[in-house]
Amino acid sequence: MLRPGVALDAHTIGKMRELGLREVWVKYPRLGHLSEYVSPAVVTACSELAGQVGRALDSVMGSAHAKLDYAAYRRAVGGLIEKFCEHPKAAIYVNEIGENGSAALRHASNVCLLSVLMGLKLDFYLVHERSRLSAASARDVSNLGVGAMLHDIGMARLSAEVRQRWDESQDDSDPAFREHVQIGYNLVHDQVEPSASAVVLHHHQHFDGTGFPSKPDESKKEVGLKGQEIHIFARIVAAADLFCRIRNNGREEGDPALPTVRALNIIRQPEYARRIDPMVMRALFNVVPAYAPGTIVMLSSGHQCVVTRWNHNQPCRPMVETLVPHGKTVDPVEFDLRQRKELSIARAEGYAVGADNFDLKPGVYDLNAGADALINRAEAMAERRKAG
Repeated sequence: MLRPGVALDAHTIGKMRELGLREVWVKYPRLGHLSEYVSPAVVTACSELAGQVGRALDSVMGSAHAKLDYAAYRRAVGGLIEKFCEHPKAAIYVNEIGENGSAALRHASNVCLLSVLMGLKLDFYLVHERSRLSAASARDVSNLGVGAMLHDIGMARLSAEVRQRWDESQDDSDPAFREHVQIGYNLVHDQVEPSASAVVLHHHQHFDGTGFPSKPDESKKEVGLKGQEIHIFARIVAAADLFCRIRNNGREEGDPALPTVRALNIIRQPEYARRIDPMVMRALFNVVPAYAPGTIVMLSSGHQCVVTRWNHNQPCRPMVETLVPHGKTVDPVEFDLRQRKELSIARAEGYAVGADNFDLKPGVYDLNAGADALINRAEAMAERRKAG
């Protein structure tokens, strides 16, 4: 614990980094409610999750016959889900986890976190897509989390040359790179539940059928699985994997990830959006704020502000409040950027982001509207079956 009033100067921050401390909690007047979005209990659960991911990667790297601790992975995911249920406002993607580990650890941890968040939002869709199960079993995202933790486990068995080539090119058409999904599946399929192993095998499938691994179609052409042929858990992890790869593409060790708003703007472009289940895309925009509460931003007017509220329907126009310098007695000013169209966010997360902001048509990523459309389609199909 730091004593009250301590200065966070370069020396102090350096000492904290030596101790492995990635963040501190600072009590700031009027902004205490922001702690609802970053619960210490959730942070602890995320750290446990990252620890289990690290142990899984170390196990596979260190032994040709690794025995994975599936029960421990499931407990870590279950603990995270429990904390999200206890702190629902913290069930959004605010910070990356696993920052002190390798790139592989960081990626697997964040894909798992993001997948679980989306799975919790998609409970109605999971019931629809897993109709052979009871509603309670269909909504259980524990195996989704385990599959996401282990989704790239096969990468640990690729040669250093192939991994380096992938890191440099991000070319997923490389046949040697593509082998990691089958290698990973072979490692886990007899140790984890089938829905989790399906994630490991199929997290590179695309909703439009252009992913891998492929299979021969009627004309003997090799094609990937398409649409609902892909397990819903694999569809969710595919979206999380793509988002996290976009954020970290070309990132050197120690460099910041791309700003969240830029990654969201990229993934909504047709080149990427066609790969993602549209309902899963809705969930992504419901759990990943373009500017998360607590983010320090600079407005186009020059005001230095902190984000205090966000809305997934207008993700680039959150509620912000000016930061008052220490010792000043002036009141902060609130800006609702949904109403103040002449203002926009110009800088965030260390980047100029003015060109990354985007507007959405009303309801385009609304999950309630998606659920209603799903129900209406199901009722229409039932009526057609009765009539036919």
